[in-house]
This record gives sequence, C-alpha cells and structure tokens, in this order.
Amino acid sequence: MTTMEWEHLPVPDLTGRTVVMTGASDGLGRETALQLALWGADLVLPVRTRSKGEVVAERITRETGRPDAVRLTHLNLADMASVREGAEGIERLVGPGGIDLLIHVAGLVTRHHEETIDGFERMLAVNALAPLLLTETLLPLVRERVVVVASDAHTFGSIDLGDPHFRRGGWSPGAAYGRSKLTTMLWGRELADRLHARGDGVDLQLVHPGWVLTNLQNATGSARLDRLVTEVTRPIAMPARRGASSVLFTATQPLPPGSYIGPDGRRALRGRPTFLRRSATALDRDLAREVTAWAQSEVRSAPS
Repeated sequence: MTTMEWEHLPVPDLTGRTVVMTGASDGLGRETALQLALWGADLVLPVRTRSKGEVVAERITRETGRPDAVRLTHLNLADMASVREGAEGIERLVGPGGIDLLIHVAGLVTRHHEETIDGFERMLAVNALAPLLLTETLLPLVRERVVVVASDAHTFGSIDLGDPHFRRGGWSPGAAYGRSKLTTMLWGRELADRLHARGDGVDLQLVHPGWVLTNLQNATGSARLDRLVTEVTRPIAMPARRGASSVLFTATQPLPPGSYIGPDGRRALRGRPTFLRRSATALDRDLAREVTAWAQSEVRSAPS
C-alpha cells in the first residue's frame, strides 16, 4: 500500500509533520491514519470512545514501531461544547508547533430523525456543523491544509435554512445525509475561497472517498439486515484500505485550492483519485457564503 496506486508519484514523506484527524476509530479513518503514520506523520486523534481509539493507537504503534506516533484526546462531534473542549485539548497537545494537516473523516448515518443535545439534526451536526466549528477554532494553528471528507451524496441534497433540521417534516436518511454533505461542500467552498484570498499558503480540499465498505452502511437497525447489505454490496464497494486512497491523495499531493477529489470510476463509486465535478448548487458562491454564515451562527448559539 506504500504507493496507494499512484505509481508515478513519489511516496510522501511526512516525518515531523503533525496531523489532526477525526474519525480514526473505524474503517476509512483507521486505514488513513495508519498510512499517514507509516509515512512518518505524528498523529493527534480526537475520539469519542477512548477504548476504540486505544485499539487503533496500539495497531499503529505496532506497525510503525513508533510508540509516540499517536496521541489521543476526547471529542464528541454530536456535542458542540465537547467540540470546543476537544479543540482546547488538541491545542495543548500540538503546542506551539501547530498543525500541518487537519483532516475530517468522521461521519454518520442515522435510521431515524434524531436531535443532538444542542437541538441539531444529528447528521447535520456531526457531518457538517461540528467539522466547521472545529476547523474555525483550530484554523490559526493550521500551517498547510484542511481536508474535508464530503460525498457525491451532496448532489441529491437540498438547503432549507427555514427548516434546516427537518422539524416541520420531510426527514429521511437520504434527505438528511444529502443535506449534511451539501452543507459541507458549501462551507468548504466558502472557506477555500477565504483561505485563497488570505494568501498564506494554507488551503482547503474536499474529497469524496467513493463507495467504501464501512460501518456507515450499517444503519438498518437490524444486525441481520446489516450483514446482508454488507454482503450484497461487497462486490461493488471498495474495502476501507483502498477507499483511503482518495483521502490520502488529497491530503498529501499538490492540488489547486478548493479541489474536489474522488474515484475515477463510473459514478465515482470506485477507482483511483481524480478531479470530480460537483453540483451547480455546491458551486454557488452566494449560497456558500449564506450557508456558512448560518452555520457559524448556529454553532455559536450552542451552549458552551
């Protein structure tokens, strides 16, 4: 896996680089974290469940031979107060050296309409609002790049700032997931423009990992049906190790600011990393500014 199917590109050397990454406890994030560590990165992993984080840290230590390759800190993306506290913990761990790469991999799908402790629709909170809050809080420490895992699911998402949390109805797993990913694409677009205008070399990149065999699809509510879905999709979906390719490519390769990267196969379901088209809605600069301003206001309103 050292070349990640980019045979014509040099293997990245991340020795001495500090990477902060959410979502490392499972699947795609776990494989991404391991490869980054094998390339020499020093990882700071915010995790919700300490025991799961420790399993990943032990594996990385074993496979890299570096006992100091990983540091863990607590952060619950479904609680904005926890995101703020987690950001403070990250700042203490990275110290004056700052953050070279900030990578958002964590995400979830729910099977019912749920609200977080802050009153936000859960998928919107975890997939979009919490990454925005964490990024905005840590941005003064970032020296190179922010990478945000988005999704081509944004193409069937819609924005309704009059009822962003589906309190008046219309919720379905697809509608809510699509909205969360379109929101992510829009604030990512706005922040990419803002960073480019700032001109200090820090950029933001968006990435669609493709159809990856992870626990995200285990949202039916039935263990038996989850197993069936996994087996049916196994021939189509990429294993997490291969799905990490687009995330790793986006994190480590020279790219135009604000690029959107994902698999080159049919419907971007699988394949090698390439530039992807995004929806016209996701390219709307005015909407991106409006949605970003709304999201910033929303997370500010959450109790500390």
